[in-house]
Amino acid sequence: MNIEAFSRSKYKNGTKPGDDIILIEPDTLLAVFDGATDPTGAFYNGESSGRIAARSAAQCTARLAASGKLVSAAGREIFQALSDSVRDAAIERNIAHPPSTTAAIVVSSGDHFRLLALGDTGIRINGETIYQHHKLIDTVSTAARIAVHGILSDRMNNSDEAEMATRRVIFDGLDAAVQTGRLTATEASTAIAASVAAAGTAPEIAETFLKGGIRTQFHYANSTQPLGYASINGKDITVDGLTDVLLSKNDVASIEIFSDGYVSIPTSGIRVGDWEKEFERVETVDFHKTGAFPAVKGSTSVESCDDRTILCAILPRSLTS
Repeated sequence: MNIEAFSRSKYKNGTKPGDDIILIEPDTLLAVFDGATDPTGAFYNGESSGRIAARSAAQCTARLAASGKLVSAAGREIFQALSDSVRDAAIERNIAHPPSTTAAIVVSSGDHFRLLALGDTGIRINGETIYQHHKLIDTVSTAARIAVHGILSDRMNNSDEAEMATRRVIFDGLDAAVQTGRLTATEASTAIAASVAAAGTAPEIAETFLKGGIRTQFHYANSTQPLGYASINGKDITVDGLTDVLLSKNDVASIEIFSDGYVSIPTSGIRVGDWEKEFERVETVDFHKTGAFPAVKGSTSVESCDDRTILCAILPRSLTS
């Protein structure tokens, strides 16, 4: 197995670590964990809560692999163990805001590879078949962000300031934006309408979330409500959004595991360089992530829209292809 890996913090000057963690045991285990950005911006002994969550889940995964449970245990049992490890890490470090992470794991299991994933970190097999779950709540907040960004960009000359102001509006919620005068009530309604159109949700569902903002999103994690989603966050996990697939090793030539910092997947090539070329193309075409490549956040001169991580493995028989 020929392995390549690349991980880059969203902070372009490299002064702060990102929230992604890679776990590699060659020929045995490959995994990527994408910790959620801490909305408070807090650091705990130099680490964000998202990075702590991702690292705790990675360490638990390594223990499960060593015990054989990554092969034998049910998918829900595995992810619950990861969630419990995140809870313990949060308690140990007195983390104020509930930390969480995604996980995408490929483990060697006899004549098969077992693919385990929870959240929007993805796995691509043979450069074609993609296993990735997208959250409806992200579609709602992305559509609202794009609408708000358009409004604020017309008022602000500095694109970095417009992006950061937009992030603040979506984080704090539309009610707060109206109260502070950042948006008018009509403009807030426009953002809600854009989300309803994009996500196909009932207006009251999108409105409730957007008025409270992303700061309230943790209430939707592992919830059965319409915008709920599965999360490794120290709570009891839901199975919606959980991937657990067995693939014959004879049918697998390459494996790519990627975090959602790559908002577009390369259509050709299965190596790190191919992913980075696609990333650079996206940055050129849609720097603000409001057009061809919509996302929850846009890039600025000092930050990419998110941390990005890619782990590529090419099986021996395909090395010369």
